[in-house]
Amino acid sequence: MAGIGAGMMSMVPVTEALFYFPERFRSCNVYLLKSSDGALLVDPSLAVQDLPSDLPIRMILATHAHYDHIGALNSWKEAMPQRPFLMHAGDIGMLDDPAINASKFFGRPGSFPHPDASFEDGDSLTLDAQYSLQVIHTPGHTMGSSCFLIFRHEGEDKQPLALLTGDTLFDRAWGRTDFVTGDDRLMRQSLEKLHGLLSQLPADLPVCPGHASLTTAQEACRFLRMAGFAS
Repeated sequence: MAGIGAGMMSMVPVTEALFYFPERFRSCNVYLLKSSDGALLVDPSLAVQDLPSDLPIRMILATHAHYDHIGALNSWKEAMPQRPFLMHAGDIGMLDDPAINASKFFGRPGSFPHPDASFEDGDSLTLDAQYSLQVIHTPGHTMGSSCFLIFRHEGEDKQPLALLTGDTLFDRAWGRTDFVTGDDRLMRQSLEKLHGLLSQLPADLPVCPGHASLTTAQEACRFLRMAGFAS
């Protein structure tokens, strides 16, 4: 698939290791976790040429299988076929259907590569000795929608670095459930689950959604509580 972008974009720092490329038409907020041994790409909706060429990507993850989150996946797998692509098994069926993966509605009907492996709720994904991610399965927007809690490791100790929430939770909003993949009941359960998690995280921890602005664990927890999703 042709690249979505039109030239390299600037990275916006979230922490010393986490950066993002703000959304634009047909794409979402794309996140890049950098370490001394490589980088992790989350939601490949920007083409290879849009990102710095000096970052060796070691792994590609998707929060879910809508086009605006995986629109450039074909170009990434063509450029880096040896790099594993992972997503939740609940969304694999969307990859081959342009109506369900929404590529049809963005004017780019197509199918996408199936993952090299899938993950489940609670799985730990290791980038290297410095960073890992905990998978939090949050169905509702899609059946396979997932969030990622990033940890930084120092010896035997690990500390949370950021929470990536895809299209499950935004700054003072949550994901749509009116698509064919949506489920109101599951979304409520997922938001209650996130409220419980957020209440245990540092107040200033960055919460990084798939669209619009970033927020913090404290603000996200307060919003969910006021919206009636306190677990």
